[in-house]
Amino acid sequence: MSAVVYRAPMLNPRGADTLDAWADGGLRVRDGRIEAIGDFDAVMRVGEAHDHVEVLEGVIVPGFADVHIHWVQHPVRGAFEASLMPWLREHIWPEEMRYADEVFAAAAARRFYTDTVRAGTVMGMSYSSAHADAVRIADDARVGDWMTGDVVMEHGAPEALTRASVHEAIELDRRASGLGAERYVVTPRFALNCTPRLMADLGAYARVGGFHVQTHLSESAAEIREVLREFPEADDYTDIYDRAGLLGPRTVLGHCVHLSAREWAVLRARGCWIAHCPSSNEALDSGRMDLEAVRRHGIPYALASDVGAGPSHSLLHVMQRFLEIHRAADVAVSGTEALYRATLAGAECMGRSVVAGNLDASKRADFVLLPSPGGPLDAEGWIGEWTRGAMHELENRPLATWIAGERHDPATVSVNPPPP
Repeated sequence: MSAVVYRAPMLNPRGADTLDAWADGGLRVRDGRIEAIGDFDAVMRVGEAHDHVEVLEGVIVPGFADVHIHWVQHPVRGAFEASLMPWLREHIWPEEMRYADEVFAAAAARRFYTDTVRAGTVMGMSYSSAHADAVRIADDARVGDWMTGDVVMEHGAPEALTRASVHEAIELDRRASGLGAERYVVTPRFALNCTPRLMADLGAYARVGGFHVQTHLSESAAEIREVLREFPEADDYTDIYDRAGLLGPRTVLGHCVHLSAREWAVLRARGCWIAHCPSSNEALDSGRMDLEAVRRHGIPYALASDVGAGPSHSLLHVMQRFLEIHRAADVAVSGTEALYRATLAGAECMGRSVVAGNLDASKRADFVLLPSPGGPLDAEGWIGEWTRGAMHELENRPLATWIAGERHDPATVSVNPPPP
């Protein structure tokens, strides 16, 4: 099968402060994989005579990765204003109960993937509801590379969403959904919904099966007070998960807004990842993650939307809030870092960086075409332009998204009506 060479300016992240850039770039794609990237003339010199050249009007960047998003909250993203605990109890848990209805769940899944692909997201880690069928429905509908887990809640939530044992919470659900370790994530919602015994069982299950773990940690001050009242024997919130064996290199912890020096050191020692959700933390007035401490301890992190507390599924919007919130606190952050944290860092977090995350040769051809700001190549300036504007503008800014070499054009993507 002949290759396609896409010709356009390109930005290719390599780290928090490094990227490759070409004003006249070439990206050769064959059978859904990238064969070469670089200056267009150089790529063509090592190509084949029958390569097809497609000139794109815009700038190519890697597809976005969202490592903390609740797909079941997508229909009500940004719909409620409340602090974390009342928001969960009064709005979110009643909403998640609707996913017992498979027709509703299927319509919601189709809309979720339509909207995320349109916004340039090609992969991520998502929280489902407590229903095994909803996990299966989300995986059947997925467009891109997604890992999903049903939220495990034993108590402290509506009875329709709770499970009595690890057997109920994991074994039955995984059999029903048909997912393996590449797709399934062990997902204790957070400490307030699980006993120490259940969390320890979940930790052992994840270790033996090689699963990723995702949960929430220290999102709000009120949450932390409730947690410490529930677990008086623990040194702190992080200690609860550590005792349960839930912390390790495959663990992705959402938020981490209010942590002590001891807790930062534990996360570093265990090799955990942080899913940094600046737009969600802003929306629920949870506070600003201490980015300086994260850097000081060398803890890896990637950006995430945390829809539905986060008001938008757009990683461009998350990048915007990341830049503005930390700059307002006089913390130095760059567009280069924002792009890396929204792309390659997410793939690293998911254990997918060998096959995805940037535009290197041999990786999956997942990329996004963004509008050209014009003028000479200026990576920082271009990223600044792409992250300006209202939320709706950012959600619709990508001109097209490619997943494994297949183009998804916003003008032709069918839009399913939102679920009733």
